[in-house]
Amino acid sequence: MNPIISFVGHSNSGKTTLIEQIVRILSRKGYRVGVLKHTHGAIKADQRGTDTDRFRLAGAGISSITDDKMLVRFEKAAGKSPKDIVLALSKELDLLIVEGYKKEYFPKALFSDELSSVNLKGIIATIGKKTPPDGNVRHFNPSKPNDIARWLEQTFILPARQDRVIQIFIDGKSLPMKPFVRQMIKETLAGMLKSLKGGRGRKTQILIDFSSKM
Repeated sequence: MNPIISFVGHSNSGKTTLIEQIVRILSRKGYRVGVLKHTHGAIKADQRGTDTDRFRLAGAGISSITDDKMLVRFEKAAGKSPKDIVLALSKELDLLIVEGYKKEYFPKALFSDELSSVNLKGIIATIGKKTPPDGNVRHFNPSKPNDIARWLEQTFILPARQDRVIQIFIDGKSLPMKPFVRQMIKETLAGMLKSLKGGRGRKTQILIDFSSKM
């Protein structure tokens, strides 16, 4: 399972405040948590004529600027599906929380106090003061962010970390593998690398470009 959860609900339902609390709790536990907020309005994140704007207009796929404390990255979204954007970001994180994208198929937590009139299809959890009529859906009270953070850790973060023991991406797309295949590749690579000077360590990254299509 990819470490992605989408929080959906009406405006002013408390999503942003609760996400802020959850991010703080999980970050203090050492997890790398990211948040992607989807908006229908144009983002005014860069000014016309700045160096980063000029780089983007010249065709740079990514234009970024950094100081000693912050890295700001501008990347073209045109032509990319929401799924592509979300999956790309989630690769860098222990958990990606998406605020919005109601129509996309991501695991969703619904903020609503009118749960009796809500279609819960595709919803894996609800958050509100009222308990939903469907007892098969996990429910949380918004006043208990620690409970929600613990659920996210057990449901998304820890299983995804286990899956990431070894991952293979072909042209940016994750290659699905059964557990025994993961283990076989891991043991084969470990045996080869151990024979090389400096080939021992906990975390190894291997990048192969075959130059032509396999």
